[in-house]
Amino acid sequence: MRNKIFLIESNAISYCPVCGEPLVYRDSCERGMLLEGQERRIYLIRRLKCCKCRKLHRELPDFLAPFKQYAVEIISGVLDGIVTSENEDSVEYPCEKTMFRWHHWLVINQLRINGYLKSIGYRLLGFSEELLNSGMSLLAELRGSTPEWLEIILRFIYNSGGFLVSA
Repeated sequence: MRNKIFLIESNAISYCPVCGEPLVYRDSCERGMLLEGQERRIYLIRRLKCCKCRKLHRELPDFLAPFKQYAVEIISGVLDGIVTSENEDSVEYPCEKTMFRWHHWLVINQLRINGYLKSIGYRLLGFSEELLNSGMSLLAELRGSTPEWLEIILRFIYNSGGFLVSA
């Protein structure tokens, strides 16, 4: 059986997260994603190049996480405790070891995520300096306020030139 390939395109002008210059289309590449029931989808995503710093960037939609093969919705479901190995309907979801790695990944990146969110909030959204120095966890606030918290975090961090360490 032949897989369908889904084309991902954007009409928005993309800017380099490293130097801020506009990116130009270079080529496209395939990116796989695992869904519920071990269904695999292939997406054709654009690779963009910065003319100034010469870096390559992949234009990922919100439902794809950098360096992860599962849909962001599944990853956040595991991190929020909605999807567990004890659920009968999660038999076809990621194995326990993968779920453990995602929890570990979040734990080792908590300080980094909070730092990025505070920095981005201060630089771009006009948050006060008091917030920068406070012990408040923007990650915890975001997790408690919306089910799309992981998509938002990944978009903010990677589009501003940041990165998260792998577990």
